Amino acid sequence: MVEGSYGLFYNYRQYLFSGKNPVAAALSILKKWFTGKRRLPGKPVSLAPPPALLERYRQYKRLLAANSAILTMVTDLQVKMNEGFLFDMHYVRGACQRLGQEVEAMVAALAGMSGGRYQALEETRRRVEAKITQELAGVTLQPGPLVLPLAEIREGQFFGAKAEKLGDLVRLGLPVPRGFAVSAYAQKLFFEESGLEDFIREQIRRSHIRDLESLKEAGADIKERVMAQELPQELSQELARHLADLGPRVAVRSSALQEDSLFSFAGQFETFLNVPREKVEESYKEVLASQFTPRVLYYCHTSGFAYQELAMGVAVMDMVDAATAGVLYTADPRQGGEATIINAVCGLGSLAVGGVVEPDIYRVEDEKIVAHQVGEKTRMHLAAPEGGVLDVETPPERKGACLDEQQVLALHNLGVTLEKHFGLPQDIEWALSGEGRLYLLQARPLRISRQLKTEYLPPRLKGAEILLENGAIASRGAGAGPVHRLEDDRLQDVPQGAVLVAHRALPEYGLVVGRVAAMVCETGSSTSHLATVLREAAVPAIFGAKDATTRLEPGEMVTVDAYYGNVYQGRRGELLKPPPGDAVLRQSRAWKVLERVLKHITPLNLLDPRGENFRAENCATYHDMTRFAHEKAMTELFQISAPGPEEDGSRLLSSHLPLEIHVIDLGGGLAPEAKDLKVVKPEHLRSRPLVAYWRGVEAVGWRGPRPVDLAGFMSVVLNAATDVNIRERLHEKNFAIIAADYLNLSNRLGFHFATIEAFLGTPEESYASLTFYGGGAELERRRRRVRFLAKVLQRLDFRVELKEDSLSGRIDGYDAATLEKKLELLGRLMMVSKQLDMSMLAEESVDQYYREFFAEVHDKQK
Repeated sequence: MVEGSYGLFYNYRQYLFSGKNPVAAALSILKKWFTGKRRLPGKPVSLAPPPALLERYRQYKRLLAANSAILTMVTDLQVKMNEGFLFDMHYVRGACQRLGQEVEAMVAALAGMSGGRYQALEETRRRVEAKITQELAGVTLQPGPLVLPLAEIREGQFFGAKAEKLGDLVRLGLPVPRGFAVSAYAQKLFFEESGLEDFIREQIRRSHIRDLESLKEAGADIKERVMAQELPQELSQELARHLADLGPRVAVRSSALQEDSLFSFAGQFETFLNVPREKVEESYKEVLASQFTPRVLYYCHTSGFAYQELAMGVAVMDMVDAATAGVLYTADPRQGGEATIINAVCGLGSLAVGGVVEPDIYRVEDEKIVAHQVGEKTRMHLAAPEGGVLDVETPPERKGACLDEQQVLALHNLGVTLEKHFGLPQDIEWALSGEGRLYLLQARPLRISRQLKTEYLPPRLKGAEILLENGAIASRGAGAGPVHRLEDDRLQDVPQGAVLVAHRALPEYGLVVGRVAAMVCETGSSTSHLATVLREAAVPAIFGAKDATTRLEPGEMVTVDAYYGNVYQGRRGELLKPPPGDAVLRQSRAWKVLERVLKHITPLNLLDPRGENFRAENCATYHDMTRFAHEKAMTELFQISAPGPEEDGSRLLSSHLPLEIHVIDLGGGLAPEAKDLKVVKPEHLRSRPLVAYWRGVEAVGWRGPRPVDLAGFMSVVLNAATDVNIRERLHEKNFAIIAADYLNLSNRLGFHFATIEAFLGTPEESYASLTFYGGGAELERRRRRVRFLAKVLQRLDFRVELKEDSLSGRIDGYDAATLEKKLELLGRLMMVSKQLDMSMLAEESVDQYYREFFAEVHDKQK
């Protein structure tokens, strides 16, 4: 055998005239020439996988588990918030804690895979976690005025919801008794200066939440200590100054920071009526102490509040010597019907809200009293001359109707005004003085039984043409617009107001949420990155809509019904009406906290892994970090074969094909009976992705190169002889790193090199990727071959990137069974293309071999 590049040509000439297949002969010579000098003496090898490699794979599996858990929890948070579920702070805190733990595990797993890189991601995680913790902790009381007139009190000044709403009513010019309020910060000042803060904390710590006697004892001790302390001088002086502007008797009403929300604490705190000026300080302390009764402490525990969050504001108002008083609902509290319901009793309203007597009940609809029931009203409360309240028997002359028609309608009109101002039904306390003047004493959101309804569903359409049905709801709602079928991921072509229809549900599609009316994808699930983005943007979406890209015609007007999972022809206005939102639910503290918390969790800013901003330091939310870590984990795992793993832990895969593949099993990739075998056969394979890929390889078998012209062959010989990179790579072995659900195959076939990676799990986790480069022919023929590969892969729904004679492709978002079929076709493609570059004589070859490939696939499937 003659050595050197000239020798290559000489030896080829000898084979050419010997009658043997010239290309096969040349390849055999090239292989011997390139690899002969590199053979090393054999050495004993272990069949166990290298520990470092095994650990990296374990970290990858942990990261995938965390990724799946995070997306599931984010979905649950969004559904709870957007679809009318009732939840409390226990749920919000618990969900955020579990979510934080999974994000921490995911970041740690990425660090473990990468040898401690991505420190910036851990720093970001801590920063986001701190923001969420701050949101969960609630607002911190800030120094401010201790006392203000009601007219000057606005939301956010720490005077409590009751006082803040009364301030609103005063500024609207509605009839509210004169008054002022004491801020919650005044309580903080009082407790800190007197040492009560530490005492209260210790008493609560020592009590047992489910032991009534323990709670009673703690509450009694706290009240005794509160009542024994003097108020700070500054607060005492402010109370006296503002009391001078009121009458001789006042009402002292609780106005805790969390009172009158969905978890309203109704009836939990003390209110004192007809209090003489000189007893206001005592009544004020009684109201503060009412935060620590057994029922309040238990209510706080079950509703997810810490006692520190209740900080008490107190409203002080002129006492109305009421002839009649009661409660007004601006909607039917049983099912939310449009009606004004008025309850009225004789005397003070304390019996109306306490449920002790049967009140008069009036129902107003369309400005008319449509129902009227006179209650027995056996008892009534009156203001005592010396202060406090008298409980007396109702005199016979007062047992008739409390209100006349004019007064009922006047109350109705006040209720309409308040509901319009606050934007939701109201629960209002009112009083009618002896002189016949109406006063508003309190307003809070009305709790309606139907708020417990978990979701809104419009009526099913009848007689409308259904184009698609039974899709999975990814983002609830309905939207209409012309169909825009996404081609080649060209998001820049998506028009405003379109219904975007796509094969896959890729995170990058979140870039167009501000432009589309709805989205329909043939794959994807409700826990995917894209579904999270769509829910956050309130874009209706259906995933898993089979054949959407072929059944929905571009430009066709459709309505996407993401309540039932259907797509209708035309615009269906009855579906597009906004659902009747539950505004009361949105007033709850838990809802508002979750709304703020989700701003640090769900937004996805890192949509494109190829973008300049796709960096750890640019992650601003948990969703960003999840997306970043998942992408980088696949890159890190891909690196296990970058320089070629060590031979320890590998065994040879032997088959009828002339392919030498060294297999490293990380667990479950081989049958148990192959545990001690140094040489394994295809029937020993249990790795789902490799088994699928190998089916495609065997279906094609080992075919010789296609016939080539002499110029084409000479380009192979000369290119191989002079290309240092090819000479360096030809000696490398083929390695397959496998597990039951994982494959990383470094594959050399002839003169081209490919790496195939795949993971089969949930649709959110599963993927297959390919990198391909090299070839024996001159550059233009190699370019044609990768264009052929790209065309085939794009038909298989791979995202493909080309650069010169190299290619990278990726497919994800499909279930494992679908990806197995794609991998089988990928195996076919790799075998078909192994020496195809030498026969790529012209550009027409690209389309020719593309047609031949799918024609053969079709024939095999028959």
